[in-house]
Amino acid sequence: MSRIRTIKPEFFTHEELFDAEQSTGLPLRLAFAGLWTQCDRDGRFNWRHRQLKVAIMPYDTVDFSRVLDALATRGFVVKYTSGTSEYGFIPSWTRHQVINNRERASVLPAPTENIEVFDASITREQREDDAGQGEGKGREGKGRDSLSETSSDAPPKKANSEKYPRAFEAFWQAYPRSPNMSKSKALAGWKKLTEEQRVACAAAVPAYKAFLASKTDHPTMHATTFINERRFEGFSSEPAAAVPVNDDRWKKRLVYAREKSAWPTAWGPRPSQPGCGVPTHLLEINDGLNWTETETVR
Repeated sequence: MSRIRTIKPEFFTHEELFDAEQSTGLPLRLAFAGLWTQCDRDGRFNWRHRQLKVAIMPYDTVDFSRVLDALATRGFVVKYTSGTSEYGFIPSWTRHQVINNRERASVLPAPTENIEVFDASITREQREDDAGQGEGKGREGKGRDSLSETSSDAPPKKANSEKYPRAFEAFWQAYPRSPNMSKSKALAGWKKLTEEQRVACAAAVPAYKAFLASKTDHPTMHATTFINERRFEGFSSEPAAAVPVNDDRWKKRLVYAREKSAWPTAWGPRPSQPGCGVPTHLLEINDGLNWTETETVR
């Protein structure tokens, strides 16, 4: 049953959703807003991609199971199981929805510490090329099988007995994780880093956590993405040795940021945020206020 939900003006300027939509070619923004109407009062919904598509995007030729996977990969939704049924929930639900007290209580099981969580990124590379194909291609029929337990990145018994390197384990415990993150996939990326990069990656976690604390509506980046795409470099407290960021470079960046009222996340936390690397003697009193954060320089 569809329900009336609230949408805030900030939704339309959500850069992470826009970037995700651009990179996947999938209508993630409309689908994500539509999912709210299918959630119960606790932000839970049945993970039934065919039914959800009919309710949210009935006229679009899009594989909605891929839409759900893309949202889960980026932390906007979380997939879990209870018994033999599959469900989803929206982690940021309580921060953005005000529920009518007369709405009936949820009848869906709540996600717990022991839920079986699916990592949507497991199937992302295999399905990325068919982002715009319609449902008639048979892609959705394969979606559930491809996300079954047998498609995970390690057999359950092996995963339980696997010993992780001490440095990686320390990183994993410090990182702000969400239930749909794969520890073994993060480890695979970790092993590809040099020793110097591993140190930088672990050292960047506090600055990234401070960044998340300052933006409560910002979804947590997958640890795998943080590692594989070298996102930690944007939160490193030390400039790269090959390209030192001296005062002149910071001045140019500040000129750009003041003109655009924007701050690329690759430069680390913006002025006025914890962990900002800009020398204080270069800052003006209003720097960082009402600036948006972008993935790239516009």
